Amino acid sequence: MHGYSTDSGERRVVPLLLASVAIALAWVSSRILAVTHLFVPWWLDAPSSLVFYGALNALFDRYLWRNGLVSKLGLVRIPNLAGQWHGYLVSSFDGHEKRHHLVITIFQSWTHIAVFLTTATSMSRSCAAVIQVDDPEGVALIYQYQNQPLADAMKTMHMHHGTAMLRVSNGGCLVGDYYAGRDRRTFGRIYCRRQLRSPQADAESVYTARTKGAVSRLRITDIFDWTVKLAITARLQAHGEGLI
Repeated sequence: MHGYSTDSGERRVVPLLLASVAIALAWVSSRILAVTHLFVPWWLDAPSSLVFYGALNALFDRYLWRNGLVSKLGLVRIPNLAGQWHGYLVSSFDGHEKRHHLVITIFQSWTHIAVFLTTATSMSRSCAAVIQVDDPEGVALIYQYQNQPLADAMKTMHMHHGTAMLRVSNGGCLVGDYYAGRDRRTFGRIYCRRQLRSPQADAESVYTARTKGAVSRLRITDIFDWTVKLAITARLQAHGEGLI
């Protein structure tokens, strides 16, 4: 996953709250040690506040930010978009005449995100993203992606970059526009609805094909298997009714 930015001010407030809680926990732990007459080496006691902060920050980034109570208290405004979204897109490539089934899989923490979009002919991965929560038109996910055609795609298709802007509708759908850069110069509209709230695999273990600059054969196999599964799903549903 990669980092993403947001116009919400929570990332200035939450770290201060976590630091305050960490200091309080460190003080409580020191009192407990004093009462129980337990001796702790200086190298363990000195960084205790930092240890508590690191643990709290990691816990909040991965789990606590999703908690409904945290949202109700107003500490977090960033929406949880993680999950698998099914839908379709229409493209200027064929004059917007045909619905192309797609699957969007989003992995997200409080500070990191990865967006994967798979159709019957290609697969794209986000490389930069922004989540806007103060936009008058509603919450928006804006990301830049790199698209890689599958092996049996048309010869005219090749790797390219593009940008997508999706908005979260009141009905719980992601709806928006995309456009591809350079010589592709296609654009279109995306419609999808969330089917699974938790992806069934980890973003890095499934999609990362390189480790420290070397190609990992095991992970390439994972990518191939995952891509084939999504491509088969897309083709089976390509003649369906689309989004309800």
